[in-house]
This record gives sequence, structure tokens and C-alpha cells, in this order.
Amino acid sequence: MRWVVITGGPNFHYDALREEVDKADRIICADSGAFHAKKMGLIPHKLLGDMDSIDKDTLSWIHELRVPLEVFPVEKDTTDSELCLREIPANSSILLICSLSGRPDHVLSNLLLAGQLTREGYRLTLTDGLTWVYPLQGPASFRLDYEKWSTSRERDGLVISLLPLFTEVKGVSSIGLYYPLSDQTLLPGSSFSVSNRVQKSAKEIGIDFKEGIVLVMVTPAV
Repeated sequence: MRWVVITGGPNFHYDALREEVDKADRIICADSGAFHAKKMGLIPHKLLGDMDSIDKDTLSWIHELRVPLEVFPVEKDTTDSELCLREIPANSSILLICSLSGRPDHVLSNLLLAGQLTREGYRLTLTDGLTWVYPLQGPASFRLDYEKWSTSRERDGLVISLLPLFTEVKGVSSIGLYYPLSDQTLLPGSSFSVSNRVQKSAKEIGIDFKEGIVLVMVTPAV
């Protein structure tokens, strides 16, 4: 079963996101994430949160459609995003649609949350429709899905960053990256593995690693 969680925040790329959400079995919105669902012509299966950022028109739309609504206190111990994600069984495939260029505390919180949930056994992907983030726990073998970038020009322009979380990521080897990695250890807080590039016309892009939690971040060069 494939779940989609839509959060609030700026700079969503709706055209790319619609294609992804069309594949969803269930859609949950976190607070003002319902605004983005409405803009994409989607009806969520549920809305959760403290409703401190959703606009009145979107909330009225939710009520008119009789979307199940679960309201939490503003003064609570978890974000609306985490409330939604923890509603979903850990063995499900989850796409978290969230801002990756909005408030730094929200962006960083969602990235760290994704890493923690991955450590707990969740399977997540994060995106704003432009950048894609794949949290992975080793040992793992990751290969990039080229279907998201239809032309070789788009593929050759991708920037790949590997961001270790919490502890060292050990035994990292790359495939198809301009700056190759071979049995490398990546350290949290180091910029060593930021802004790698794809080898021109590479047939396969990915990494293999033995241990740790890493965020594979893929975005077109700007």
C-alpha cells in the first residue's frame, strides 16, 4: 500500500507532484498541507494537525467534502508531520511531500525525522516535486529511478549529495558518479559528499554501503 503525506510550506512543484500522488492509495494532509491538496485537485482521506496554519477557505472545503478531521492542541510534543507519519504502518511505502526550501527549522526537522523513522524500519521518500530525498539504512543498495528525469540532458544535470545522519556511514561505494567513492566512510557534519555529479550518459546511478543512515539527495543543477 502506498501512502502520501502532504505538509504545508512554500515552493511545491505541482505538475511533478500530481503524477506521484496519482499512484497513492491513501492521502493524509498535515494542517495546511490540505491547501496544496486542493491546489492539485486532490481530496485527502484524512486531515490531522493543530490547524494553526490552514486558511479558512481550505478548512471550509475540507468540511464541505466531509474529510475526516483530527484536531490536536497547538501545545503538543510532536509536529503535525510526525503525527501523520506515525499514523501509517512502518511496512508501508510513504511519500512525504514537504517543503525543502521553506523555514529551516521545519525543513531540518522533517529530514531528521525521516532519518529516525528509517532507523525504526519505515520506508520513506521526501520531495517537493523538484528535489528528491531518499533516507536509507545500511546495509543497503540504492539505484536511482531514471524515469523521473526523461531525457539524458536532465539526467546528466543532476546533483547528488550524500548526507550521513547521527553516526558514521561506512563502506560507501558509488556507481555512475563523477567523483567516485570506494569503501568510503562518511562523517556527519562533513561536506565531503555534498554536490557530487552524475557521469555524463551514465547508465546507472547509485550507492552501496554497509552501515549507517544516509540521506541521498537528488536535485537538478541550478
